[in-house]
Amino acid sequence: MKRLAILMPAFDEGERLTRTLAELAGVSKSCGISVSITVILVDDASDTPVDFALAAKTLHDVHLVFARHVLNLGQGAALETARRLALSLDPSFDAFVTMDADGQHAPADVLALADSIFQGADIALGDRFGGASNTPASRRLLLHLARAFERWTTGLRLSDAHNGLRGFSRRAMEQMRLRQNRMAHATEITHWVARHLSSRGTAPKLTVVEVPVSIRYTEASLAKGQRATGALAILADLVRAFFFGDQREAR
Repeated sequence: MKRLAILMPAFDEGERLTRTLAELAGVSKSCGISVSITVILVDDASDTPVDFALAAKTLHDVHLVFARHVLNLGQGAALETARRLALSLDPSFDAFVTMDADGQHAPADVLALADSIFQGADIALGDRFGGASNTPASRRLLLHLARAFERWTTGLRLSDAHNGLRGFSRRAMEQMRLRQNRMAHATEITHWVARHLSSRGTAPKLTVVEVPVSIRYTEASLAKGQRATGALAILADLVRAFFFGDQREAR
């Protein structure tokens, strides 16, 4: 049996989180005994704290590991907390997939990314333009600009940029460490991927694939998603880290 850890940051998702967990529970049943799923859920100091008992009940037989930040630190910090928990609590996970808690990500796509890792890839990046995403025109423009920025700064020709659906092997997960607490962690991951596409010393290079996924945009998810002002905040974080050596550790 393969073992999958789903790293899920959450901040004030309410019913959206409950629906996401219910969908995961349904997909888990369809896997039968072939894949064991554990959700590492990190509440990033939501104004209304995540109800752990309700989350566990909703997931039914899916394993749940729950943590809560005392202060709101940002999605990057919540992912780093989930990453550390997954690595420290269970040495037998075969694959790790990051997934948003707001219902944008389909559990079936999570399994597709995990399958790429099970088949031998080290990093599987979701490609929303290869799937059946209902991406609004304004969001398409913002994402194309982000993709151009990533290509300019890393040389990577990715089909998508800043997609929260990503899969990692254990050896990739052990090497990665997020220092950007907020949304700039997405660009930090892309830069990290670019650095590890070639051999480093005696360590073999990591293999990267892109997997078509379908992002489900709703009014609620768009209201919480990245806007142009959010992109400027990300740029400010990256510039500060580049020029001033901002190496804040995710707690």
